[in-house]
Amino acid sequence: MISLLLGVLAWFLAVPAQQSAAAKPAVRPCPDSWSDSSSNAKRNRPKSSTKETHQKTGACIELAFSTLEIQEYLQSFARSQQWKMSDDQVNEDTWTFSMELDKEELIRTTTEDSRNRGVEWTGGSVRVHVNTAPLPDRYSRTIARASFRGYGQSTDQFAVQKEYWQLDSNNNFENSIVSALRSHFTATSSAKTLPWRMSPEIPLFASR
Repeated sequence: MISLLLGVLAWFLAVPAQQSAAAKPAVRPCPDSWSDSSSNAKRNRPKSSTKETHQKTGACIELAFSTLEIQEYLQSFARSQQWKMSDDQVNEDTWTFSMELDKEELIRTTTEDSRNRGVEWTGGSVRVHVNTAPLPDRYSRTIARASFRGYGQSTDQFAVQKEYWQLDSNNNFENSIVSALRSHFTATSSAKTLPWRMSPEIPLFASR
């Protein structure tokens, strides 16, 4: 009888601890200052845009998972989307790659202001940098940034023709990466299962 009572008491004491652990969200937004510590946006921004009003570029998310788990899922997600990547470099906390874009993809992922240069666009490319860093409270912060180049022909016959033009991101591509992370790890945490489940999202870039 005493053993039974002690067992019941131990169960009641364990319930609040389990509820507390379960209350920890798997996903949370980054603080507003997340982009202040990174200089990637400044390095990738064209000189002509330095006088323009600063706009935060890139996307950020914090997850209650390890950097390795996050980076491994991103690799799996890219394969599921059949992205045609080149110059792929990856380690435990950083992933960089390049990708060619057609005209529609370029327009969908860059700002109209940066494209308004009297150029007939034919396509472009993107260089993507995804970094995941551990935080003291056992979360990991993932930041996705992308820099774009546009290819085309200037409509001004007297203008100097360029090999490419540097274009500003509208954050659509970066946000698609963060959205995939949010959907996957929220589902993983809710189901409390190990197998990964791909998010059935419409890919930003069509498979080629």
